[in-house]
Amino acid sequence: MAVKVKIVQPTEIKDKKIIREIIEQIRKPITPEAQKRHKEEERLIRKFLE
Repeated sequence: MAVKVKIVQPTEIKDKKIIREIIEQIRKPITPEAQKRHKEEERLIRKFLE
């Protein structure tokens, strides 16, 4: 599952809005385009790691 998570400072974690945003992102169903893009990214990463 491709989920883009913003890097947050420890002080920002207290902000419940950010946590809620992350949870919403995780709950959202993945669109076919996003899935395809994720597969392409995965392939590039594997190629890079070889």
